Amino acid sequence: MASNLGQLYERKIRDLLRAKSILPLLLETNLEGNDAGFTHNGVSYFIEVKNRNAPDFGQKGLVWEKSTGKWKWRIHDVITDLYDQLGVIKKIDKKFVPNRYSVEPLHKLTSLQKKDDQQKFEKRIELKNLDVLYEFYARKRCYYIQIEGKGFYYLKQDIANLNVPRFKPELTLRLRAKSHSSSPTYNYSFFAVIQAKSSGILQSTFDLEEKVGAFPPIA
Repeated sequence: MASNLGQLYERKIRDLLRAKSILPLLLETNLEGNDAGFTHNGVSYFIEVKNRNAPDFGQKGLVWEKSTGKWKWRIHDVITDLYDQLGVIKKIDKKFVPNRYSVEPLHKLTSLQKKDDQQKFEKRIELKNLDVLYEFYARKRCYYIQIEGKGFYYLKQDIANLNVPRFKPELTLRLRAKSHSSSPTYNYSFFAVIQAKSSGILQSTFDLEEKVGAFPPIA
C-alpha cells in the first residue's frame, strides 16, 4: 500500500507540473530513474518526490554467504559504493549467523528463528554527515526534492538558482530484516536504508502543491 501511495503522489506531482507546462517531453519519456522533473529557463532538472513526512532513501539488499560467513550486497551499484564508504557492512555483528541462510531445508525455518534474525540484525545508527544523502541524489543528477506536507527543497546544490531552502533532515541508517509476506516464513530479506526523522524536517517556504508554501519561482 505504501509503495502504491508513493506512486500516486509521484503521478500527482507530474500531473501538476504538466498542467503548468513545465514538465518537458524529454523527462516524460526518460526520467533516468527519477520521479519527476521541470524545465527552468530552458534547462531540465529532476525532482525526487516523497509522499511521507518521514521518508527513507536508498534501500539496498544484503545477503549472507555461507561459504565465507560474510555479508555482501545483493547488487553492487553507486549507492552501495556510498554505503561502503560509511562502512555499513562492518556495522553488522560479525558473530551473527542468520537463520535465513543457515537453516536447511529452508522450509523448516520457524517463526521464532525469523524473529531471532529480525531482532539480531536490527540496528539504528545516527548519521551526522548529510553528504551521503546529497551524493546519493547527485549521482542520479537529481538536485531537488518535494515532500508531501513539508514542501520543496534543494539537495546537494541549488543548481537552478531557485533560492529555495536546503533539505537538512536528521538521518538514521537502519539495518532491518524486512518481511515480504507472512507465508512462507522464510520470505524476508535483509536491508540497509537511510531514514529521515519527521521531527527533524523543517517545513519549506515553497511547495509544488502550494499547500504549505508558495510555488517555487520556476520560469
